[in-house]
Amino acid sequence: MEKPANEDPSGRINALVSNALAYTLRGSLVLAERNILQALAIDAENVDANNIAGLVYAKSNRPELAIQHFQKALAKSPNDSSTLNNYGNFLCDSGQLNQAQQIFLRAAKHSSNRNPEIAYTNAGLCAMRVPDPDQAARYFKTALDFKENNSIALFQLAQINFAKKRGVPALERLRSYAQYAQHTPQTLKLGIEISRLLKDKQTEVNYFNLLQANFPSSEEYQWAAATIGN
Repeated sequence: MEKPANEDPSGRINALVSNALAYTLRGSLVLAERNILQALAIDAENVDANNIAGLVYAKSNRPELAIQHFQKALAKSPNDSSTLNNYGNFLCDSGQLNQAQQIFLRAAKHSSNRNPEIAYTNAGLCAMRVPDPDQAARYFKTALDFKENNSIALFQLAQINFAKKRGVPALERLRSYAQYAQHTPQTLKLGIEISRLLKDKQTEVNYFNLLQANFPSSEEYQWAAATIGN
């Protein structure tokens, strides 16, 4: 996993940051912390190192250290989109939903951000926790304006429309999702639910057959098998 040492300090920091992020995504937080501390020992002010340090400490449930490193990264680079997204997710997970959304919008609206759809999607997911599905839908639609194949936004909009009993737009969003991403047990279950709302038996059977063929051991298939025909 770990990359070889690099005599150039910036290269060594980049390697350590990359290792720390990979370990964090794997859930190997002890190894992640070891790598990120080595990076910070080389340059305590490095934006990427402090960003990933914040992420490591957020994942390991040390919020004070997480805040310290996120804010240190933002003090040096206030509009760094990666740090803003990670910090926003931390705030949302901590229940600071309004503040989190403000951070996401700060990331989304800055001209240097090449992927504003990520921040808008994060803002939408955070708004769903309030819950404020109308605001969330606006964020997800804006995300799609920037990237039409945003599968997360498409699935969330399908769910929001279904919850509001708007079957036709819900099915349209779910079908768009399937153009860009593989179905999961959750998306196929939603397809069955939308089909039942629309009283569209053939579409329901199609989603059921996909669920049975691809995820026969899932809870979603067990639910579908027990309720098919009801």
